[in-house]
Order: sequence, then C-alpha cells, then structure tokens
Amino acid sequence: MIKLKISIGLCVFAMLIGQAYGQSAPPSEPKKVDFPHTDIFLFDLDLTNSQQPLSQGKNATQRQGYDNQPYFTPDSQSFLFSRGDDYQTDVYEYALGTGEITQITDSPATEFSPTPSNNNQKIAFVSDRNGGIWLADRADANHPKWLLESIDNREPVGYFALNHDSKDLLYWSRYGYAMILANVQTGSYHYVSGNTPPATPHIIPNTNRFSFVHRQGNGQVWIKELDPNSKAIRPLIMVNGPNHNYAWAPDGSILMIQNDVLYRALPEQGQQWITLADLNALRIKQANRIAISPDGKKLAVVGQSAK
Repeated sequence: MIKLKISIGLCVFAMLIGQAYGQSAPPSEPKKVDFPHTDIFLFDLDLTNSQQPLSQGKNATQRQGYDNQPYFTPDSQSFLFSRGDDYQTDVYEYALGTGEITQITDSPATEFSPTPSNNNQKIAFVSDRNGGIWLADRADANHPKWLLESIDNREPVGYFALNHDSKDLLYWSRYGYAMILANVQTGSYHYVSGNTPPATPHIIPNTNRFSFVHRQGNGQVWIKELDPNSKAIRPLIMVNGPNHNYAWAPDGSILMIQNDVLYRALPEQGQQWITLADLNALRIKQANRIAISPDGKKLAVVGQSAK
C-alpha cells in the first residue's frame, strides 16, 4: 500500500541507499524518493560445512520496492528491516517460522536501520525526525524518544550500534564522515576518528567492544576494534574491495560480500578472507548488506534476483 507521507529528504538517506533523491516536488505535493529495488534473501547458515555453508535459500521479501537493512531479533526467530514505498520508509518484521511480514511503524517520518533491544521490547532506528537516533517501545512504535535529547545532540546520523546494557552508542556522523562514541545515559561524547566510510558499526559478539570501518591515510580500508572504556583502537582485518558492509557471526567470524562473492575471515585466529559462496550461482546479484542471526544459523543477504 502506497502511503502519501512527507519526508524532509535529508541526504543521509541518499547515502544509506546509494541513490540520489529526485527533484523536489511542489510544496503542496509529497516528495517522491527514488529508492532502489532491493530484496532480502534468507539462508540456512552452517560455517562448519566448508562445502555448502549456505542452503535452503529463498527470497523473503520478493516484491518491487525497497527492502533493506535486516537485523535479527535476539531470539533468532525474526528479523526487522526497513521497507520503503515511493515516499518514505517504515519498520517491518519478518517471522522466520511462518514467513509472515508485519508492519511495526506507520508514521509520517522515515525509519532506517531498525535495531532491537536485548529483551526485544524496544527498537532503535535512524529517522528524519530531529536528532538522528530514536528509541521506541514495540507497543507504541510510532511515538519514539530522541536518544540524545538530554545533551541536545542534533548531529545527523547515518548508521549506529547501541549497547543497551552499557548505553554506549557508536554512530557514523555525516559531519566529516566521522565515527563518534557517546553514552545515552551520561551524555558523554568522544570523537573516535574521521575519514570513516559510510558503514554500520557493530558490537563484537560476546564483548562490550565495537567494530567500525576506517580508511587510513595510505588508502587502505580496515575493520577496526574500539574499546569504549579505554578508547583504544586496534586494527582487525583489511577490507579487500569496494563494499564496506559486513556482519559478525557468534564464533568470531566476519562475513562480507565483494562483487557478489561471500567471504569469511577469523581475524583473532589470523585467518584472512576465504571464499564461502558465489551468490550469482545462488541467483543473487548486486548483493551488499548482510546480517547473521544471534544463534549463527541464519544469514540474510540484501540484493536483487538474478534470473
């Protein structure tokens, strides 16, 4: 169903989806946004099976439109994602057991990068509302709270990772392509690094540390670790390709797609990138973003059908 909603069209969302906005419509008309067509493909994942790590693949969303930024819930029973119509985006949820898709938000604003809390009762997301990152109760998802309101931080945010236990928040700012560490509870603010490509930071599994992507002065792009307590930064592994999206598996693996090939690395064991699967052979093209369920048994891939 197409909903005629008004979006202010901040350029961060053009960067998020890799597309530019169209020309502005007259003031009395809602602005139409040129969201790309993307689907979310779901696979069974078995990293112990070197011959066939991916199986039972299917197109979970399968429609003409924008379905992107999947994030699995803590119980690994569903994933949240951002779905766009011609004018804005809302948060939806896909149930793995039934394949049912449920709409979570239905507001005049946009919602990107939906991220569930540890108890799955709250959802954080990036929005074109004032202030960037918002947190909503599932029971009242259309009335979220501005996460950094206490310090009046209006910095435009593209991507983020939120530790719901420590309240540490690492986000990618459009100002100078910078990575910022803040704390929602204390209001602390720490500039981590500039020259960071637009990519989602992550909480490293079974730790309180974050990972983020950094382009060094020599042009190399690395996934690096940040300790929010000491503020120490440690390089983990170099990125070999133009795609900067990646995901952590619970065993400490990093999975990443480059040119429609899925790779895996185990940086703590000194293992560099090895090929896991050719996604073209699985009828997926232009794949870029991925997500792994907390139990390590499911993989979501964002791309298009290659027929």
